[in-house]
Amino acid sequence: MSDNKSTSKNLLDKILIVIIIFLVIVIAMGTIFGLLNRKNHTPEILISQGKAESLMAPADTTEVAYYELGTLRISTAGEKSEENGCLMILSPWLAYPAGDTVLYEELSRKSGSIRGIFQAYFSSRTKNQLLTETEEHIESVIKDEINADLALGKISDIYFTDYLFLE
Repeated sequence: MSDNKSTSKNLLDKILIVIIIFLVIVIAMGTIFGLLNRKNHTPEILISQGKAESLMAPADTTEVAYYELGTLRISTAGEKSEENGCLMILSPWLAYPAGDTVLYEELSRKSGSIRGIFQAYFSSRTKNQLLTETEEHIESVIKDEINADLALGKISDIYFTDYLFLE
C-alpha cells in the first residue's frame, strides 16, 4: 500500500513539474513578445504614423505632432452688451522636431499648463476680437507663450483640428 502511495506521489510530482515548466515557458514567451512588440507602440511612433497622417501633419518628416491636449471647451470674454461670452471648441496640436523624446516628455508633463495658456488666451478675448485676428497671429502669440514655458526644447508650430464658436 505504501508502494501505491509513493507511485501516486511520484506521478503527482511529475505532473506538477510539467505544469510549472509550462507556466515558466508561457511567461517567458509572453515577456519576450511584449518587449519585441513594445518598439512599435511607443507614443511617438503611434502619433507620427497614425494620427498625424490622418490629420495631414506637415509633409516635412523632420516634425511630428503632439495631440494629447485633447479638445478644449473655452468660454470667451463677453461683449459689452452681454455678460457671458460664447463657447469655443478647440482641438489644438503641436508640431515639434522628430526624435526629440525629451521635448515630448516635457510636453506631456506640462500639458496642463499648455492647456492653461490656450484657456487664458481665448477667455480674455471676445468672439469679435478673435474673428478679427488672423490665425497666424493667434498661433504665433500662443506658440511664443508655450515656448517661453518650455525648457528642454521648442515647438515649431500650432495647428487646430477644431476651431468652432458655439452660440
